[in-house]
Amino acid sequence: MNLQKFVTDVIEALGGIVIPLEYALCQVMVPETHRDLFQGRTELELAFDFEVAEEHPQAEFVTFGSYLFEQMIALVQRQAIGTIRFADIDPPVLSGALDKIRRFLDKENGAFSLSSERAITGVWAAFAFRVAYVSDEREEEFRQVWVDLNRMEVCEDMMRHHHLVPYLDRPVHFAPVTCPMDLASALKLAYDHVKQQAETGRRQRVRQEELDREIRRIADYYEDLAREMTRRSERKGLSEQKRQELEGKARSVGLEKQKQLLEIEDKYSVRTEVGLDHGILVMVPLLEYVVSIRHRHAQKEVTLHYNPVMKRFFLIQPTRIEEAQRA
Repeated sequence: MNLQKFVTDVIEALGGIVIPLEYALCQVMVPETHRDLFQGRTELELAFDFEVAEEHPQAEFVTFGSYLFEQMIALVQRQAIGTIRFADIDPPVLSGALDKIRRFLDKENGAFSLSSERAITGVWAAFAFRVAYVSDEREEEFRQVWVDLNRMEVCEDMMRHHHLVPYLDRPVHFAPVTCPMDLASALKLAYDHVKQQAETGRRQRVRQEELDREIRRIADYYEDLAREMTRRSERKGLSEQKRQELEGKARSVGLEKQKQLLEIEDKYSVRTEVGLDHGILVMVPLLEYVVSIRHRHAQKEVTLHYNPVMKRFFLIQPTRIEEAQRA
């Protein structure tokens, strides 16, 4: 997460003005209606680097967990939870499309012919999640997952490349949206994906060596204690009452050992909490191609999309194979 960009974007969305002064330092002016977020101020300087903040003591240092950052997070959660962005690029034009498709499908044998070509609008759902790792401390991070609604797949390529083009809050060009707007399925897909990432993060945060060392310490201590109780109960000359008392203590040592092991495992365990923070629908102009491939007596049709942001093809529709009529 780019902290400075997040905070300045929120201020500008509130109608404020952000003036960069130097590295990690900016002057901001905010509307009167939101001065309470800034402790009653409408003009102030913000520093996003500790050393910069030390050099400019009049600036408020903003970092993860600081008062202003937490105010921004709370504001975002209370207000906008979804929006739509449109790529500000011209409709793509691709010369020599059939040759490029043939190279993309280089494992396909047969004669290629272009059945149709048209401009469409591709749709991605970008979900931002807050992931918390909770043990004796709490650590939070943001994770973003992009889902291609055209293919209903997590699309890490688009997440990496989307910043290469500017976006607007209204469409510039109009082309049909051909994919189902199944946002519920997209959200589930994104949630399952981020849960897997969170599980990986959880395993990395478990202090397994320390846990194993504590488990061995507890086991050794109570095993020694149990042996001592057993040894004492086997001494000659003990009354039956005393023997039963020592045997009872030996059994209670085993129960206490299990209790201590559960407590230490709970102390070192890490659990995850995943919550949706916000979502964005991203619209990008694409080119759709339907290509027919004839090989011997079989013919199949494939649908591809050309993405101008990533400058590559994506296979959209599973191959349909039909037996060709013999001439």
